[in-house]
Amino acid sequence: MNRAIRHIALLTAKDLRIEARGRQTIGLVTVLAILIVVVLALGLAPAPGASGLTATAILWVAYLFGGVLIFEKTMAVERYDEALAGLLLAPIDRGAIFAAKLIANLVLMFTLALVVTPVAVVLFQFDLSASPGGFVVVMMLSMIGYAAIGTLFAALTSSTRLAGGLLAMLVFPVTLTIILASTRVLYNLFEHQQPVGGSGLAILIAFDVIFLVASWLVFELVLEA
Repeated sequence: MNRAIRHIALLTAKDLRIEARGRQTIGLVTVLAILIVVVLALGLAPAPGASGLTATAILWVAYLFGGVLIFEKTMAVERYDEALAGLLLAPIDRGAIFAAKLIANLVLMFTLALVVTPVAVVLFQFDLSASPGGFVVVMMLSMIGYAAIGTLFAALTSSTRLAGGLLAMLVFPVTLTIILASTRVLYNLFEHQQPVGGSGLAILIAFDVIFLVASWLVFELVLEA
């Protein structure tokens, strides 16, 4: 167990160190996500105090497209110069590779959310003061499930010439359920003052567990393909 944790920590640090040196992924993704939010804000012309449903839906549009770019870029690093082949030859469990890639993707997605969310809150005048903690919990749980599926499919499509477009076509339909569930929970939280919990939170946790376990089990087969 300690050896697996050490491998996960080393691989995660490697991915984050590569990103910290180049800053290409997070810079590109952040600019794209902010542009999406700004364009939608200008097009929709939200009224003061936009509904929770509108604001969270707009945020998810930015998170979805930003996430696809993150998944694609972090996996492309492994495909470059056959680095993935070297990882597969090393005495490292395939599950550790998946866990490390997932953690790195989550760190980048959370960084994206920290930058983009305040922009959307200001443009849509969305009041989070009623339950900022609930918003954070729901979004974090949702992103875990989204990142699990995105990491898996990024490994599947990274060797194809249509990686970006194909990845989006595969990931978006699969994760639609968790996005709808999180949007409904946040809508009830901010519009009807229903606390985060009960069936809504249970659904998000269930989706996370299903996506994480399924992705972890299939990831080795995808790498060997």
